[in-house]
Amino acid sequence: MYNPSTNLLEGIRNLFPLETCPWDDYYMRMAQTDFLLGRHNLKASKTYFIRKAPFGGSFAHLGGLTAFLRILEDYTFDNPDVFAALHDQGYRKEFTKYLFEEHKKLSLTVFAPPEGSIFFPNEPCIILEGSLLDVRIAEGMLLSSVNYPSLAMTKWARVVQAADKGSTMEFARRRAQDPLRTSLYAFLAGVNITSNSDLRKGIDCLTKGTMGHEWVQSFGDEYEAFDKWLEINPDRPVLLVDTIDTLKSGLPNAIRAFQKHWDRIKEAKGVPGIRNDSGDLAYITIEERIALDKVGLDNVLIFETNDLDEFIIEDLRQQIFTNSAQAGLNPVSVISRIVWACGTQPGTCSDQPSIGGVAKLTSIEHWNKIAAVIKIAHDNPIKTSIPGSNRSSLVGSNGEIIDCLIHGRDADLSKCTAAYDSDDESKKLIFQHMKDVRFVSRQLIAFQDGAITREFRDTDVHRVRAHVKAERDMLHWTYKRLKNPHLMKVSLTRELFDLRKKLISNDQLMDK
Repeated sequence: MYNPSTNLLEGIRNLFPLETCPWDDYYMRMAQTDFLLGRHNLKASKTYFIRKAPFGGSFAHLGGLTAFLRILEDYTFDNPDVFAALHDQGYRKEFTKYLFEEHKKLSLTVFAPPEGSIFFPNEPCIILEGSLLDVRIAEGMLLSSVNYPSLAMTKWARVVQAADKGSTMEFARRRAQDPLRTSLYAFLAGVNITSNSDLRKGIDCLTKGTMGHEWVQSFGDEYEAFDKWLEINPDRPVLLVDTIDTLKSGLPNAIRAFQKHWDRIKEAKGVPGIRNDSGDLAYITIEERIALDKVGLDNVLIFETNDLDEFIIEDLRQQIFTNSAQAGLNPVSVISRIVWACGTQPGTCSDQPSIGGVAKLTSIEHWNKIAAVIKIAHDNPIKTSIPGSNRSSLVGSNGEIIDCLIHGRDADLSKCTAAYDSDDESKKLIFQHMKDVRFVSRQLIAFQDGAITREFRDTDVHRVRAHVKAERDMLHWTYKRLKNPHLMKVSLTRELFDLRKKLISNDQLMDK
């Protein structure tokens, strides 16, 4: 169905068909073994988190949550294709019969922050609570749903941040490993335009493309190529000016063509622009801006391409901002009329192709009570988990976020006096003498009783875009630096610190 929508859930349903077996095999094998041992109905919880922020940053943006919730709501085991697939893969008949006849859907509760929220290393981001069978299978669905989208959304949010007051465009379809998801999470991260036409099948977004070098080559005459393009496409008047020589040939021919077709462009409500794809982009852009403004073409945008990523954009933007003033131009005005168009580098997350998000068992029913569970790794402490079905809250003081506090689900934070480093008791924040200390809870109920909750069901794509920006804006600039950012403190309450220390000291996997 071709149905551009502003509702993210609806758009995802149109864009991505359900998989028959949306998990890695070992999740379902563990679930089957639990069933055969009669322990599948034990109450349990799992927590999704990252151990390290991607791209050398200090945080990630949560992408793919709505896609995960959609699978939980729409997927059923009483589907003949699922039944046949499980039999084909060697699952026991008694297990598949149980799923097909008695356990047709996963039934669990999901706690999560809204799509696009920031989250920090080791912070419990998404929490699954339900039967052991349900949380095992759900983890398989969860990781493939959120890991790459969170990576992509984080990367593109960094591109948007680097562009500052300029606009952004994504054209990664040609080279991205997962083109549709790349384009979706680039758009949700705040990118203004995509060249991926198929995204509009489900998402109401702006799609646009520019000419390629082959258009100019096919004419043999640059001016004629520009002239004919604007004659036919006055509504999409962006000209590629570097096929021969950007400043000596492409720019003069583009100006001439724009002047000839200006009335046609205006009537068609086209947004005119030129595109640079090679050379010294900072220098070329300033020279182009001087020439365009001189002849009254001040509303012609300049599209920058050529393997850009957030680091290159930030460097070019700073160069242009600094040197355009020396050329007699208004730096803010120059930057605001640039479109940073990115493809291969952010589209493939070339500098870090995976995010390493994991979900760990954090509690399980034991002798009719819920016991906290830990994974211990003495040789690699970063892999030692935090026990219990926990939640996180941002701690603010004097209007500034100073800590991300991990605490038990029922903890009374009004009585919390300090936050402890997970591995070093001496490193702690004392709240007693701080002014206006506030705790902002991060997780909401996203899925319950077999259905997505209303707040997460009605997610609007433009609200996600605004939320990504708002989340980033609440951080001090030092946490948002693309290079060498400050790292947010992620701490534990005293109770959680003591529990973790006890389990590690005794090599005890469960708080029995």
